[in-house]
Amino acid sequence: MRRRGFAPRLGAVPGQTLTPRESAILAAVERRLSNPEIASELFISVRTVESHIASLRRKLGAESRAELIAAAGERREASVRLPDTRFVGREDELDALAALVDAHRCVSITGPGGVGKTRLALEFANRHRSERPPIVVELEHAEPDDVVPRIARALGLEAVPGGDVLASVAFALSAHPYLLVLDNIDRVGSAVQAAARRILRDAPQARLLGTTRTPFGDPAEHVYALGPLSVEGADAAALAMFLDRLAARGEPPTAADRALAERICARLDGLPLAIELAASVSRYLGLEELADRLDRDFAALDRAAPAGRHRTLETTFEWTWDLLADDEKEVLCRLAALPRTFDVELAAAVTQPGVEGVLMRLLDHSMLVPAGGSPRRFRLLAVLREFVRARTDAATIREVLERHAVYHADVAAHFVQRARVDDSHEAMRISERLCPEVNAALRWAIASRHPAALPLAATLSVGIEQYGSDVDSVRSVAMAARDERVVADADAAQLLVMGAGIAYLDLPLVDDLATRALARAGDDAASRRDAHHLAGLADAYRDRGPEALANLAEAERLARELGDEWSIASVRQFRGIALRGAALDDPAAAIAEFGAAMDAFALAGDAMHVNNARYMMASVAAQSGLEPERAAEWAAECVDYATTAGNTHELAHAALVQQQLGATDAAMDLDELEASFRRLGDVRCLTRTLFLEADRAPSAIASLPRLEEALAIADEAGDRGHQAAALTRLAAAHWANGDATRARTALGRLEAIAGPEAAAAARPDGMAVAAEVGTRVP
Repeated sequence: MRRRGFAPRLGAVPGQTLTPRESAILAAVERRLSNPEIASELFISVRTVESHIASLRRKLGAESRAELIAAAGERREASVRLPDTRFVGREDELDALAALVDAHRCVSITGPGGVGKTRLALEFANRHRSERPPIVVELEHAEPDDVVPRIARALGLEAVPGGDVLASVAFALSAHPYLLVLDNIDRVGSAVQAAARRILRDAPQARLLGTTRTPFGDPAEHVYALGPLSVEGADAAALAMFLDRLAARGEPPTAADRALAERICARLDGLPLAIELAASVSRYLGLEELADRLDRDFAALDRAAPAGRHRTLETTFEWTWDLLADDEKEVLCRLAALPRTFDVELAAAVTQPGVEGVLMRLLDHSMLVPAGGSPRRFRLLAVLREFVRARTDAATIREVLERHAVYHADVAAHFVQRARVDDSHEAMRISERLCPEVNAALRWAIASRHPAALPLAATLSVGIEQYGSDVDSVRSVAMAARDERVVADADAAQLLVMGAGIAYLDLPLVDDLATRALARAGDDAASRRDAHHLAGLADAYRDRGPEALANLAEAERLARELGDEWSIASVRQFRGIALRGAALDDPAAAIAEFGAAMDAFALAGDAMHVNNARYMMASVAAQSGLEPERAAEWAAECVDYATTAGNTHELAHAALVQQQLGATDAAMDLDELEASFRRLGDVRCLTRTLFLEADRAPSAIASLPRLEEALAIADEAGDRGHQAAALTRLAAAHWANGDATRARTALGRLEAIAGPEAAAAARPDGMAVAAEVGTRVP
């Protein structure tokens, strides 16, 4: 296949190829050697040189020596064989590579198999051919002794018995500012190092550009680490590439296709080869089935051609796996068994002390990639991780996961000892790193019936409450709370923190934990304090006002006996939650309790809960209309705190109050709030956000999807207060939309949940008349 943009020279004789001797002479002509110099270099007569040059002019349609030189350049440029597919998503990398090649004479593009090293090198060579004539040498199947002869052949040099071929190569490369592209160095690194050293010394204008998974290690080598394509955002390079490959089939992707494509690209970690394979396979499976299959494994990513190491991901990774030493394979298998990223300490915990050297070698082999963070974390690409896990026995995987769970149970237990009094940026950073690791460890421990599940659930709950939740972690704690094997031995303190952690999500489950805690409290004052505290929490959120006050009063009494300032503060906060509910409906008293809770949390040193109580003051004031100006001030203070502390959950809380007040400068708009609360797993605040969106909808019918979702969320969470609020709004919206039947159905459900008085108060104007005449009101 002819390279794009390349056409034969005018007058060239079609179908004729050059002999090896003619290729060598043409290369010498391009280096501006005279006929006698060519004769001397090739040990032939000048007349023989002249004869070959005449033949070259005839075959290449060249009228002069200058046209021969131009023809030689065209033939060399044609050796840069680019795929027919469009080059997508690597413009920044091309610019970075250009700067590196300008600054350094020897550059290696490194990265895992399938990341696009060769494509980037060829695109670079093609785009810069006018500045640096490219010479491309493929070394995938080369042996060490074959490296220099392959370079010589690419240069058109003719081997001379007894001659120093490397000297001839260096001499030939010294004639112009050539770019020597050495592709797939991995298996011949030592031979390339020796050749590079000589070339760089004797050909000062030449530049070397290599592609390899492992740097060949010369001091002159500068490494450019190429990572996968980005998968984040609507303009992600991986998505652009995948959609381009789909569109090339003549089927422009739809909006639904785009959503599935995003899912596929994320699953494939943005690895270009995997994306190419997925696009090819999608012709047969369709995107939805392909996405579902990729969620299970990568077995579908196969194709009949081309043959070789890029036919499948399996063959691509096998090529590097075979180069690893036994200790590298063993460590890599253990690291692949980890559920997420890891730092050096965790790597040592699941392998053996002193593993740092092996880690560095695996990074050099591009089997691991940096994942950021401090201390620095690493990971395996998802597709590579599955490849390695398939070569790891089940007993090793279980041992690694157990070590991972025990390690994080210890680390998290130590961390939460100071969580109540540490809202520093460092603590927030540690929490953000620990939370997903503890979450993964908890899920494994639950599934494996490991005793670490209970302490992991308890510590994760404290992290959720103190530093901000995430939906996966909240669901994991709820999973633990529903598992009889996990909670069978839980004490009241553990049940309390778990109940507080899942109160965002499942109030009936919190009720169950409270019942367990009260039954197990016995005579121990601390246990009884925690049990009544949890019962009061459940009662407050489920709008059982009198019961909440009774339980919280007993919890406060016991906390005072024990001198527990933090529990006193928390009890006051939940008393405020009870007072703001419909059962007691005393917003002024609720604001006073939240204020008292702020003071008590300050005495306990818990700045985050000082802010959280202030947010609740602002929320009640905004909803009740008691002190709108104070509410705005309190909300602004909450924004300042959350921004300074880096606490996204508290920032969302404050922005929600600002939106309730109609502030034009709210810290987040409603779309951002909705996305934030979904990510945080805070379904109570998500429901309130949906109410605000429904209130601002352009019509009653436009508000219905938000209200119906709010009701579904409240139903699932067992949140009667929000169930009642959603049904009240739905009755009004259906009535305004002319649907009397659905309006009455909503009121019927409201009566069952909140009583006839609540239903009567929510009945829209005119509904009683419509009921008597049995008409549908438009």
